[in-house]
Amino acid sequence: MSKIHERYGLNGLEVQIEAPVEVGRAAGHFWFSTLHPMSPGHLFCEVVRSADVAQGKWPSSLFHSSDGGRSWNHALDIESYGAASLPLSSDSLLFMPYELWPMTPGDKRNARADGTLVESDGRGGYSATPAPMKFLGFPHDLDDYPVREVAEIALLTNGNILATKDGRHLTTLYGKAAGDPKWNVYAVTSPDGGRTWEFLSMVGEWKDVPEQPEGPDESNTARLPDGRLLCVYRVGSGRTHLYHKSYSRDEGTTWTKATPVQEAWSVEPQLVRLENGLILLTGGRPGLFLWVCGDGEGNTWQRVNLAEHHNAMVRDPALRYDPAFCEASGKEKPALSTSYTGMKAVGPDEALVSYDRLGNGWSPAPGPWGKESVVFTVRIRATR
Repeated sequence: MSKIHERYGLNGLEVQIEAPVEVGRAAGHFWFSTLHPMSPGHLFCEVVRSADVAQGKWPSSLFHSSDGGRSWNHALDIESYGAASLPLSSDSLLFMPYELWPMTPGDKRNARADGTLVESDGRGGYSATPAPMKFLGFPHDLDDYPVREVAEIALLTNGNILATKDGRHLTTLYGKAAGDPKWNVYAVTSPDGGRTWEFLSMVGEWKDVPEQPEGPDESNTARLPDGRLLCVYRVGSGRTHLYHKSYSRDEGTTWTKATPVQEAWSVEPQLVRLENGLILLTGGRPGLFLWVCGDGEGNTWQRVNLAEHHNAMVRDPALRYDPAFCEASGKEKPALSTSYTGMKAVGPDEALVSYDRLGNGWSPAPGPWGKESVVFTVRIRATR
């Protein structure tokens, strides 16, 4: 009988990871997965179905699980991908948009876009309707975003959504100020359940990491056991471009200067603090990894190689990663994964992680790695 999980002993910690579960597969583009809990046991995995280019709205597919991610079924397709969502009830989920437009022509400090409201019909089906959102009060003019025939601004949603102590919600976006060469991360808060977002603070500024090629951009935030907020963000792509982090003691109003996350790199970090106090971080490029922190602060991390785990547990050799990818050498051509992950807590000491295995790198499948690209999830249990 095949093993259903593997244990990884770390210094003072243990990580148990179950066998990968296939979410879905398709020719063409099928990648950049994210996870979206709706109610206990019920969650969606969102998968982008379009090329990785600025395009306004990003067509995506939603797969639904009613058993905590142990099985998946296609639920519906939506027009507007967004990496973050907010449950409004046990039967409705509000997805953020991704790219944003000026509120009015020429306005560079206020933005708008349609998110997506996904609702259950009570009979196992789901519907999707546009949900207008506003993003207001940025402290400087934002740059133009390069999309043909439409006037967008360089402000993109990406971070997860957290509740604040005053009853609001907080998320992070990244944007580029007019005239700046690189990105910044902004914190915004919503007083009305995610329909209106107001500028709160600068989390990470490109001027604080001038040696990094991108500046702070893709980000995720977690509340630490002592109540502080920890925001981790991308600054480049590659093993030498470590994630950076900032802390806030005042619910996101001010943040510490950027410092590197030791031994963890490079694109779209996903961050979860479990109820048992352990902090999980996923990402990579090159490679695909889980990092676990037991100090309650995000200072010391231990690594588990998710690509090697995938290869050890997946039965079909055609769906495994090349050794170069597992070694995080960056030498596999074309790319075997975006190294973008989704991660959400699904229990006091458990999280679910999603990731992709590409058939043809940044080009649509089929390709040298397979006829289709495939998205998987794994369930992780981390304990002391």
